[in-house]
Amino acid sequence: MFHDFRFRRFAILGLLAIIPPAGCSRRGAMPTAYPVTGTVMVDGEPLNEGAITFDPADGKGGVYGGPISSGRYDVKVAEGTKKVSIHGMKQLGAIGPDGKPMASQFLPQKYTNGTELTATIEPRRNELSFDLSTKKESGGK
Repeated sequence: MFHDFRFRRFAILGLLAIIPPAGCSRRGAMPTAYPVTGTVMVDGEPLNEGAITFDPADGKGGVYGGPISSGRYDVKVAEGTKKVSIHGMKQLGAIGPDGKPMASQFLPQKYTNGTELTATIEPRRNELSFDLSTKKESGGK
């Protein structure tokens, strides 16, 4: 699916807008959120632009996240085991029919909506790096 860069920025901002502010919960006191920083590499290169979210693995509690820029992110997340989703966009090097640069979400579903990534957030400063691959795994012999 192709998008112009203006749409890409709105899509990433829209994704972040649905994430409650760090520490929000549906009921009771707000949980303490701890610093989580790190890098996101794709095929050995820093992910230029994207978003990262941390969703409670048990489905209880708030979703935390923020932007990825030049392969780095810096967010605050409540402790516990999380499902991690990473979304990335890349420029296609082509101009669309509207005269604007085209871009595409390029990360495999196993990192985005159907994420297989998990992380455990400890009650301290956390450093988590993710090395992703867009290469298809060979069923090789």
